[in-house]
Amino acid sequence: MKKITKNNLEQNLKEATSTLLEMARNSCWNKISGNTSYIISEIINDERNFFDKRIERKKANEKKKSKSLEQITAELKDIYENLYDINLYIYKSEKESSIIEIQYYPKSSLESEFYETVKDNDPMLHMKIGIPPYVNNKTEKYDVNWELGGIIYEWNLFWSRLKFKWKYRNRIKNVG
Repeated sequence: MKKITKNNLEQNLKEATSTLLEMARNSCWNKISGNTSYIISEIINDERNFFDKRIERKKANEKKKSKSLEQITAELKDIYENLYDINLYIYKSEKESSIIEIQYYPKSSLESEFYETVKDNDPMLHMKIGIPPYVNNKTEKYDVNWELGGIIYEWNLFWSRLKFKWKYRNRIKNVG
């Protein structure tokens, strides 16, 4: 893993973006644009379930104006000493552009005992692609924008639940 410093932050974000886009091209059926802009979000600890968080995140992100990598890097440099973890996700991708969401977890949100062990560490950098709950195998390609919802997502979710119920029902019949 590369060392992320204040001086090489922008270059590391650029390289992580390229890797993220390539991961998406390998996993998703969409055309993934290399023309990127960015939004930024703080990761907040709370007890809500995934579905509620996804809806709230979507609403919050729709209100944000995407920025250039240089602008986002400047924002991250302002809080660099407090950065524990930086995660890149594809928020939305269309033919002409992709919006990358950079989520960061501040050191100040860590439990005090753990904070003491990492307070002087440089932040970690990760890139991730969310996998929809209806994808059953790693070779099946899916919509990169599934987290935004929509009719295709709802249909695939309904269909996967129906298939699961039938599969489970048949197992019980065969056992009994």
